[in-house]
Amino acid sequence: MKTLLVLLGVPVVALAGCAQADDRPASTPAPASAAAVPRTAATATDSPASYRTVDDLCAVLEFRPLSEVFGPVGRRQHQTRAVGATTSLTCASTLGQLPHGVVVTVQATVGPPESGRVMYEGLRRVHDDTESLTDIADLGAGAYQYNDDAGSHVVVADANLYLVLTVTPLRLNAAPHAEPAEPMAKVAAAALAALRA
Repeated sequence: MKTLLVLLGVPVVALAGCAQADDRPASTPAPASAAAVPRTAATATDSPASYRTVDDLCAVLEFRPLSEVFGPVGRRQHQTRAVGATTSLTCASTLGQLPHGVVVTVQATVGPPESGRVMYEGLRRVHDDTESLTDIADLGAGAYQYNDDAGSHVVVADANLYLVLTVTPLRLNAAPHAEPAEPMAKVAAAALAALRA
């Protein structure tokens, strides 16, 4: 029997509206138990994982796999917002130029132990009902990719981290690029490594 979950809100931040909202020093959440992390969408590691916040998410991200597809990294903007024990980090960056350039947005929510798993399980059920999902193996405790009218998305969860990476065309109404899934997964994996406590 499935358990009813209460979902945390995930902010949506546009490139033009990004600004640093919180200057406070990064804090390190308590380690989470790997035994409680589900192995539903990808192969989970056996070692306990815990993720931390940073002052500037853009400064720790590695966009090279995507810049090799779309062009050099341009303007970057970051935002940090803390609500209680949960911190939302967002980095939005342009890659390349019109007509084939994109905006890459990475949203990382770092919270109490196992909060990433809870968000992942609840939001995956929502996406299962509305989108065609493709599981990504060996990325966090669970990960999947899907495309919609807003662009291409990679969703990853591990312990106290829930991360969404989105690639959207710079040109309005442009079709998403045909093959960003593999480089997107590489950027997401690098983000997990950079935020690992």
